[in-house]
Amino acid sequence: MGGIDYLVTGAQGQLGRAVMALLQRRGLGAVGVDVQEMPLEQRAAIQAVVAAQRPRCVLHLGAITNVDGCEAEPLLACRVNGLATAWIAEAAAAAGAGLAYVSTDFVFDGRSAGVPYPVDAAPNPLSVYGLSKRLGEEAVLAHGRADFYVVRTSWVFGPGGRNFPRAILDRARSGQPLKVVTDQVGRPTMTLDLAEALVDLAEARAPGGIYHAANEGQCSWHQFAGDILRAAGLGDVVVGTQTAADHAAALVAAGKPPPAARPAWSVLDTGKLAAVRGRPLPDYRDALRRHLELDRAAAAAGDAAAGGPLRGKQYG
Repeated sequence: MGGIDYLVTGAQGQLGRAVMALLQRRGLGAVGVDVQEMPLEQRAAIQAVVAAQRPRCVLHLGAITNVDGCEAEPLLACRVNGLATAWIAEAAAAAGAGLAYVSTDFVFDGRSAGVPYPVDAAPNPLSVYGLSKRLGEEAVLAHGRADFYVVRTSWVFGPGGRNFPRAILDRARSGQPLKVVTDQVGRPTMTLDLAEALVDLAEARAPGGIYHAANEGQCSWHQFAGDILRAAGLGDVVVGTQTAADHAAALVAAGKPPPAARPAWSVLDTGKLAAVRGRPLPDYRDALRRHLELDRAAAAAGDAAAGGPLRGKQYG
């Protein structure tokens, strides 16, 4: 039926690069596309690429992920994250291909404190970003296909490009003060581990529907910052505390727009995916250690891709 095993959107993003490398290691045929080859704002382009490649499965990773930027451009966010996902689902169904769509913990409002969100918890996004990703979820689930998956994840980091560990380490090494919020709790997720989970799910031909994928363990952003500094041998750096409300007030006082609302609690219950794979993802502290080792190796090798930020207009 299919010309290739996988078509990967957002292939130049952090997760996309991890997925493409994994597929190559596993000997699975894959074509990666980004905005140049398949603009997500153009339905005809999406239909043409999917029809031409005839994949067995589409891994839809492309998205606008700038949470605060989505607040400034809500129509663009909903068009790319919501409507374009509907077009990709439509094209995949027409081609007889499966689909795995990466979504987010931001579809929840964070009011389930103390209880990890099960896959069937009622979404209630607080931000435009969360809303736009929920629209994408609904578009995928509406097909009711056994090979269509929504895979929610959280707090993604990984080698290359912008990420929270690099931001914390850059600031600490430059001697700048660190203040990190204490009242947002979730599950950090490394791109390399998330890539394994996505491909495992698709290859297992698991029942369609919603799955949660995140590294084991949970922490606040403040605790995660401390974990990063200790893992990098900078445990003597003091990390100041602030609440999300204090952070928003500080931005406004500095003449900047307030940040988008974020769930105070976004711990995902990953049991369903672990049952399919036969194992959970590794603990986030183990993932962090591996991430830092890879970053150090890339820096030592002079790998510019690992050090610089991603290009400005990128869906991934």
